Amino acid sequence: ARAGERDVHAFSAGSPESVYAALGLSAPVESAAIVIQAPDVAENGAQVPLEVTVNLPRVQRILLIGEGNRFPLLADIRLGERSKPWLEAKVKLAESSRIRVIAEADGRLYTATRDVRVIVGGCLPG
Repeated sequence: ARAGERDVHAFSAGSPESVYAALGLSAPVESAAIVIQAPDVAENGAQVPLEVTVNLPRVQRILLIGEGNRFPLLADIRLGERSKPWLEAKVKLAESSRIRVIAEADGRLYTATRDVRVIVGGCLPG
């Protein structure tokens, strides 16, 4: 996998809807083919472990969104043709939040969510 080109507008967008608009995304369809593993409760929002597996063919892109963050786009990952659509990361969550994963496969968008309760937020206020 290789990191996508940093889209300043998307990474500085203040809401999930603004992220979608900045990236030119249409509404994704809910899919059980996206599996998100994350703790129900995270002691430290600065390092929330996350594992994502996308069980769809020809995945080209995976987006991670922390819906409760001031700047919700956490990652925009572009995958090569032979890449396995799996990732493991530690993300920052400002507060208890819904994590949304969007996968692009064959030109279509799919999504799944997971709620994480955060004890101590991991982002600076502002």
